[in-house]
Amino acid sequence: MLTIIEKNAPFELSVMSKQATPSKFYFGAGWDTRDGAAVDLDIVAVLKRDGKLTKGEDFIYFGNKVANGVMLSEDNQTGEGDGDDEDIVMDLDSVDADVDSIVVGLVAYSGADLSDAPNTHFRVCDGQTEDSPQIGEVNFGDVAVKGDTAIVAFELVRTATGWVLENKSELLQLGQGSSAIQAFGARFQA
Repeated sequence: MLTIIEKNAPFELSVMSKQATPSKFYFGAGWDTRDGAAVDLDIVAVLKRDGKLTKGEDFIYFGNKVANGVMLSEDNQTGEGDGDDEDIVMDLDSVDADVDSIVVGLVAYSGADLSDAPNTHFRVCDGQTEDSPQIGEVNFGDVAVKGDTAIVAFELVRTATGWVLENKSELLQLGQGSSAIQAFGARFQA
């Protein structure tokens, strides 16, 4: 079953999953390009403890691809090709017990801003690969305007009964390059 995840609506991964003990999920992001111009978007993730980023190793990006239970894919620097351009795989049972939420987003590293990356989407799959059954999707379409260079796409929140996914769909203007990546993480620090 495919569900479009509405903005700010809770999406309980354990309810949507067909796994007996759901914990492994694939999050894939994709985008198109205008007139074939390369757009380098990067998936980023922030593991929050007590509601904030407290450790440098809890900020996942192309320079730090792994944390307990979270692994980032290779870096697609053009957005070319069909399907997902980048992905992040999570084994939520392996995430440190004091992590209360995980924020996932996209940052325009180089080439252009998000307005030059139409049809941007995130999808959630019930398993660890892009071929696992898709259970949810967030489409950003063409809502970005010139200067928008980051998306806070969603936040996974740990609850007493499991993990809930919330569609945040927040566009930000953070510039580009390494400073934009760092600015994304800094939004969640103490």
